[in-house]
Amino acid sequence: MSIIKSIRHYRLVSLRLASYHFNPGVVSTLVTVALLYTMMLLGFWQADRAEFKDTLQQKIVERKKLSPVNLDGLPIASEERRYHPVKFIGEFDSQHSFLLDNITFDRRVGYHVFTPVKISDSKTILVNRGFVSQGKSRAQLPIIETPHGKIEVQGLLDLTPSRTLLLAENVQETSRWPVVLQYIDLPEINQLLGYELYDMVLWLNPDEAGSFEYDLPVLNLNAAKNSGYAFQWFAMSAALLIIYLVVNTKRTVQK
Repeated sequence: MSIIKSIRHYRLVSLRLASYHFNPGVVSTLVTVALLYTMMLLGFWQADRAEFKDTLQQKIVERKKLSPVNLDGLPIASEERRYHPVKFIGEFDSQHSFLLDNITFDRRVGYHVFTPVKISDSKTILVNRGFVSQGKSRAQLPIIETPHGKIEVQGLLDLTPSRTLLLAENVQETSRWPVVLQYIDLPEINQLLGYELYDMVLWLNPDEAGSFEYDLPVLNLNAAKNSGYAFQWFAMSAALLIIYLVVNTKRTVQK
């Protein structure tokens, strides 16, 4: 107990300024330093995330304005390819289309239509052709008409849609096409098709052959949210430092 008491009563520094005496203890100092380090670390991490998102958002905006290129001329990293315009000659796999369920557009419920486009014997990409409305009932699937033969395809590359609303698992039922999916999982679709797809999907440009209603989501990386979190962590760090100084500073009695 004497050791614990000695630590509690030990003072790291003793500073006097006019009628004030700053005399912090070991325990309070160590706790304060640990908390300050953690909060400042979190603040700088959030600030870095905000800067990263701002930079990425600007890159994507600029990327959309680029001239379309062939898939072979793109970077390896998927984030560097996202929203990059591409153009190629391909042929729709008219026998196989997928309907991504639980999509709403312009106050209507329906599906996003995905159809593979074969570019070569070794390269096929899954193309989002746009939105179609649901039939009178879920049992009545929309009729998906698909162009035949080789055509020019243009659009924007994107990551596969996130699973924001997962009501059920995908049903591996291929007795009738198109197949309704709850989410897009490329490895699962590869197994259903029997061939491998490109690692990203393509949003088909409006007015292209085979396109439906264009429903490209607006990407908002929301860097302001991270900036707000960074400000909160820095503000709490400043408040903790002020509390530490006030609590450990006493006013001396002048004799």
